[in-house]
Amino acid sequence: MASPETMRNMDNYVAKHDRLVRHLQMEVEVATPEFSRVTMPISEHHKNGMGVAHGGAIFALADVAFGAAANAGRKTGVVSLTSSIEFLNPGRVSPLVGEARVVRAGHHVVSYDVRILDGDGALVARAVSTGFVTDMPLPE
Repeated sequence: MASPETMRNMDNYVAKHDRLVRHLQMEVEVATPEFSRVTMPISEHHKNGMGVAHGGAIFALADVAFGAAANAGRKTGVVSLTSSIEFLNPGRVSPLVGEARVVRAGHHVVSYDVRILDGDGALVARAVSTGFVTDMPLPE
C-alpha cells in the first residue's frame, strides 16, 4: 500500500471530474484501489426536514467513497452494479466521513464495504457496493 502522503496526492478521477462531489462540498482525502476516505460537511443544504443529514446525501457520500477507491489508479472506468445501504444513526455532527475498503478486487467485478461516520465517530450508515470494470477510458 502507498504511503499516506502518496495516497493524499494521487490524482483521482472522481475528485477531478465528478460534479456532485463539488456540489455537495465533498473532499476526497485519500484514494487508492484498496481504500478511500471522503468527507462531506453537514450544512443546511445536506439536511432533511428533521435537521439531520439527509439519507440521499449520506448515500451519495457512500457512492463517492466507493467510486473514488474503485476508480483509483485505473485507465478504464468502474461503474456501479449494486449498492445497498443500512442507515443506523442520524448524522448530526459535521463532517460526515465515508471510508471504503476493498473486499474483492476481481478482473471484472470489484466489491467494497463502506462505512459512514459523523464528526463524533458515530456509525451513521454502512453500505456494500459492487462495481463492474468497463473498457471505457477515463478522461485525464
